[in-house]
Amino acid sequence: MKRSKPSAAKQVRSYIDKLPRRGFVYARDIPGSRRAVETELSRLVKRGSVLRVRNGLYWKGPITKLGMVPPRPAEVASEVAGPSGGPSGISAARHFGLTTQVPSVVTYAVAGRVPDTVVRGVRLVSRPVARRFRKLNETEVALIEVLRDYPLVVEKPLDALVSVTKEALAAGTIRKHLVDEEIREERHTRARERWNTVNRQLLED
Repeated sequence: MKRSKPSAAKQVRSYIDKLPRRGFVYARDIPGSRRAVETELSRLVKRGSVLRVRNGLYWKGPITKLGMVPPRPAEVASEVAGPSGGPSGISAARHFGLTTQVPSVVTYAVAGRVPDTVVRGVRLVSRPVARRFRKLNETEVALIEVLRDYPLVVEKPLDALVSVTKEALAAGTIRKHLVDEEIREERHTRARERWNTVNRQLLED
């Protein structure tokens, strides 16, 4: 006897069930017609099986007695910012432990055009798309953003920035040649000047 094909709703639920907890889900990645997928995802949102982050993007988090644990704003910002996005402003300074300030809104830099969709608790700023071509990681982006905004977002002297940069270089989370390339094309003059200062102190150390 020929088995009947699973319904679109069942296929969506099966897809979601196989995913690990604490991760994002894109409607476009789920097999089936877009309309059927979105319809079932809406049902799952009402049931508390997933949370809707924005159009086409959902979250599957841990379940507690109070409901599903939502993603942290920084997780949402990182996901929405996309490849070679990274912390900016106070968020970048916090990435390195250079400030005790807690921003009311998490700010992330996007390599290229900022998406049209607004996400609560997240602010996105546009930066050169070349960052994506160089495949900068979040720590490298955060460093460049701190260099742009220093000392407005930092509570510690430049020596502290030199110190965390040195640690990141040793750990391999910052690739100096890529930062050098990006900074050379940076229109923010002060960022280039500060990177030169950091470089000199790194050489002296």
